Amino acid sequence: MDSNLAIVRRFIEDFLGRGDLAAADATAHPRIQGITGLKPMGPIDGLEEYKAIITGFVAAFPAEAPLVILDQFASADGTRVVTRFQSRQRHAGDFLGVAATGRVILFDETHVARVQDGLIVENIVSATNLEFEMLMAPVLSPMILR
Repeated sequence: MDSNLAIVRRFIEDFLGRGDLAAADATAHPRIQGITGLKPMGPIDGLEEYKAIITGFVAAFPAEAPLVILDQFASADGTRVVTRFQSRQRHAGDFLGVAATGRVILFDETHVARVQDGLIVENIVSATNLEFEMLMAPVLSPMILR
């Protein structure tokens, strides 16, 4: 169970927080599924797509300070790990066609990761990222509200 907590912590801090692709390779299954607002039209399908999305996000929204994990715990059988974290990211580059604003945005997210054989096979994101969502609304709305 502790190893699954460590796997998910590395995935979140190093891959999601800093865009470390080696951390992604070490913690995520090649066929990982990700449910996140960074791809609102459907799940992220596979590690290569996840890496492309996170690489683009981290380039456009570099960390203003290290990501802070607020809570982390595992299910009774240890296969699901819930992690709540906050990060502050500066909108320093274009993202999905939205020009950089220079704003520092708070991301407050809860991830539920399912771990199988030492790798994350599924990551479901629930977020309270209203400022990011409003910033991205001109681009994301047509994708979601078709």
